Amino acid sequence: MRRLLLSAMVAMLSSAFLASAVAQFPAPTAVTLVDDPEDKAGTASVVEWQAPHDGPASGYQLVGYRVEVEQLEGKWAGERRIGESEAELLREAAMLLDPKATSAPVDKLSPWRRYRARVSALYMTPADAALVSEDQPLDPADPAVHVASADAATPGAPVGQWFDREKTNVLAWVLVYSLIVLVTIAIAQRHEIYIRPIAGLQAVNDAIGRATEMGRPILYVTGLTGLSDIATIASMLVLGHLARRTAAYETPIIVPCYDPLVMAVDREIVRDAMVEAGKPQNYNPDNIFYVTDSQFGYVAAVDGIMVREKPAANFFMGYFYAESLILAETGASTGAIQIAGTDSDTQLPFFITACDYTLMGEELYAAGAYLSRNPLLIAQLRGQDIGKVLITLMLLIGAAAATCAALLPEFSIFSSVVEWFASGG
Repeated sequence: MRRLLLSAMVAMLSSAFLASAVAQFPAPTAVTLVDDPEDKAGTASVVEWQAPHDGPASGYQLVGYRVEVEQLEGKWAGERRIGESEAELLREAAMLLDPKATSAPVDKLSPWRRYRARVSALYMTPADAALVSEDQPLDPADPAVHVASADAATPGAPVGQWFDREKTNVLAWVLVYSLIVLVTIAIAQRHEIYIRPIAGLQAVNDAIGRATEMGRPILYVTGLTGLSDIATIASMLVLGHLARRTAAYETPIIVPCYDPLVMAVDREIVRDAMVEAGKPQNYNPDNIFYVTDSQFGYVAAVDGIMVREKPAANFFMGYFYAESLILAETGASTGAIQIAGTDSDTQLPFFITACDYTLMGEELYAAGAYLSRNPLLIAQLRGQDIGKVLITLMLLIGAAAATCAALLPEFSIFSSVVEWFASGG
């Protein structure tokens, strides 16, 4: 009987002590975890709370808050190890040394995952609080710090935005441009679309005829870049047209390659062109070969081919570097007709000087459509031109609106147009 009375008294004293401790150091209230509306990726939330209603015990003051979060589902959910306490699963998200704070941002979260939040009020004596600094930061595990924690009533989850409203103008331009291309494709399939004459491409047939009459091969160089470069892809389209035209005349094409992957694709292009022309027996894979990926080693090999084989026509189509002048000068010394094309503006002067014809910039990109007359390619070419015209008009409108807004501030319409452009539509 005495033991029961003693146990009851101990329990009552413990409850009274805990109640007094809670009363001495009250915890925050109304803790919530909500999504951050300004976060587009869905990796941030905001923890909000209200300050404790009661003041701390005599001789103590509220120095700040500690914010912690725990993921309730996903990779770490339900994986608590043996002996691991609940506190070890919480991740410190913020430490605020401001007793007036009522919210804190939390980042580096996983989108659409549920989290629970805990906010702890930190109490210290004024003397201990005065020692806290950047060199001696506050440690919640310090015996001088009294912690009172409160959890959020319900979990929260960061939500990512499915649509970024700031990119509305990009969506509008994509839809407009797609509509333009689809309309031009429909027109190109019914009517012939005019393409301005390009002298370098008009001379391709002349170069093929010259090589056929002289009984000499054609040398074709696809540049010094790989398959990821747009100039190399455009060069391959020209090579396919050239192979189809030369197949009927049994004029060999020599293609020394700088990249082994480009060599493999070039072989397939030439082989398919020969089969399409009904001359599969004219395909010789030995004429399309890998040389080296050393810049000037490759140039020396190509120069040797030009001097020994003396091709009737040289084609330099693709992206080139400092070797462009060496190639063009060597080819010119052999008396071959030379047609070059590149989007490297630093090498254009050398090709223009040493070659008979030069395709500059986007003329190389248009070569495939110009030579093949494929309605789909021509429609895309026309769609690009229309898109460029629209972009130019928008630039002119924006520049004019900005000028008028500065000169005529009393007219708000100009300022509205400028703000529309500045905000991305």
